Amino acid sequence: MNDPVTEIELLVRAADAGDTYLSWTWLDGARTPTVCRLDARNREKLLDTLEDALPHPRPTGNGSDARQESEPEAVRRALTIGAFAAYATEHDLSTRLADTLLPRDVRTRLAEHAGDQHIRIRVAPSARLAQVPWELLVLDGDRRLLDIAEIVYDPPATLHAGRSRPPVPWAQQRQLPPLHVIDPILPSSAQPALHNVFRDPDDLGALGEFEGRVVRERRTAGRGTHRRRGQDRAARPVPALVPVQGEVTRVQLSAALIRGCSRFLYFGHVSAAPNEPGSAAIHLGDVVGPSDAPGGAWGLATPRGGAPGHTRGAHLPLCALDFLLGTTRSDDPEVWARYGATNPQLGHEIWPMPSRVALIACEGGVDFRSAETFGLIMAALDAGAELVTTTRWVLPTDAAFRACLGLLPTRRPTTDLALHVDDAHNDPDPVAALTRWQRDQLRTWRDTGAVSCSPIVWAALTSTVAPAREPAEPSQAHAAAVGRSHD
Repeated sequence: MNDPVTEIELLVRAADAGDTYLSWTWLDGARTPTVCRLDARNREKLLDTLEDALPHPRPTGNGSDARQESEPEAVRRALTIGAFAAYATEHDLSTRLADTLLPRDVRTRLAEHAGDQHIRIRVAPSARLAQVPWELLVLDGDRRLLDIAEIVYDPPATLHAGRSRPPVPWAQQRQLPPLHVIDPILPSSAQPALHNVFRDPDDLGALGEFEGRVVRERRTAGRGTHRRRGQDRAARPVPALVPVQGEVTRVQLSAALIRGCSRFLYFGHVSAAPNEPGSAAIHLGDVVGPSDAPGGAWGLATPRGGAPGHTRGAHLPLCALDFLLGTTRSDDPEVWARYGATNPQLGHEIWPMPSRVALIACEGGVDFRSAETFGLIMAALDAGAELVTTTRWVLPTDAAFRACLGLLPTRRPTTDLALHVDDAHNDPDPVAALTRWQRDQLRTWRDTGAVSCSPIVWAALTSTVAPAREPAEPSQAHAAAVGRSHD
């Protein structure tokens, strides 16, 4: 028998080069990888089936009737006839994914370790495999990977090279109040493409859940701060951020993050342009304009809406490039002054992240779907986060569940997801807490098959983990090689 307190890690790396190449490496003494190749044609056939199950707009119709689904049509398809709409079809899809992605010897060893060792699977997916719900893969019979292992995403190793801001240990931040930005009010220029998540009278219960949580957290949290040296905030007072359906700007977000928080939860909209990972953005109340205009802001995202031929007043998303580059691409002192500075600043100086960040929105994890792995996740990790929890595909809203399935207003699958993520991020071991909750959801899905418990919500979660790394000691072989180079 293995020691029940030991942990073993399995590192999965994938790369697309026409076909997809996977390596499975047990991080034990031997570190002998299992390598396999996925034929591109077979891969695409299987992934087409997965994408048909997800609430992304898909091509529909033939010939002159061919068109792209609308977003409401895509959500209705996914919730009513997609593979995640019934347990049998979901199990069949997850079995096919496992047969393709899980080599036989890896399955055998996973089964051997299950129950007497703590297994963590670290996945560095390729762009084509970024939306695979690894947790659901069938190991044998009805047992899933989620039943026996924690599954997290690994960022590219390059993240750790020259990281702008190392994570602050959770123990040093946990006494601080959390920061919630829940369904911030969007400017009129963002509409009709975007609108608030909670806009229906039946959403009042969900809003009440968030508002009650914010009030309770404020009463119990500490009041410490983490202000940067040399930062003069007195010169430019910033109104306090309203956490639930407030008119939140990027300047207010900056002030709140610099003041210090234990964790950050954003629940709203995320968008990204195809093949432009730096365009991945959260949506606040900013518009293009001077600082004295309501919501006026400068940024690197492409403005949305506004009058034809004019950008002033257009909605300005807060994108991954903003979080990385800050104001360093602006030569306007007025732009710098908005953040209390007299010089340009990098993103991690303006929006320093706590160690735990959650972005519960439409496919906040688009980073991994790009050939160059960059987006909101990587920007947050570079700015100080060590854990970023987000979603690998679009989430149906609570209103969509009501419209498509007739759920009562008291059943709120997507709101419940966000609340459970927030609870987990306040746990000493957030990944373990999320895994326990997902296992509970899987048991309910097995037992009831109710679409309101479908993995289309809870299996969308991904947690990317990147703790601070200590500088590695050079190996004897490396030291000898360096010595020879100086001989």
